[in-house]
Amino acid sequence: MQYTIAEINNDIAKIQFSDGTWTFVELRSDMTEAELDDLVLTITPPHLKNGEGTPTFLSEGSTRTATKITYDEPDPNPAWLDARIEAYGSVTSQLEYITENGLAAWQAHVAQIKADNPKS
Repeated sequence: MQYTIAEINNDIAKIQFSDGTWTFVELRSDMTEAELDDLVLTITPPHLKNGEGTPTFLSEGSTRTATKITYDEPDPNPAWLDARIEAYGSVTSQLEYITENGLAAWQAHVAQIKADNPKS
C-alpha cells in the first residue's frame, strides 16, 4: 500500500492516501523506515488495504451478534508455590536475612522452606 508524505511540520507528517484521504502521524527522530511504514499501515483506511483474507466463517449476508470476549483467569499458582513465596518474604527481608545470618544460613533456610512445601 503506497502513501505520500504530503508535508512535515513540527515533527508531524501529513500522510496522503491514494483516494485523497489523509491523516497525521507523529514522528520520532529515532524512528526507522520500517516503523513508519508499519504505523501507517495500521492507520490506513480499511477500503485501501489489500486485505489479508476473509475468515472462512464469514460470508456476505450473514447475520452475527456482537459480543464481548471473556478471558479465563490465568491458573493460580499451586499451593506449594504460594507457600514458598510467602515463606521467602520480600526481597528486602531476604537480603536482610543474608546480611544478618550469612549466606550459608540463608541456603539452609531455603532448603527448609522447600522441605516444608514440596512440589506436588
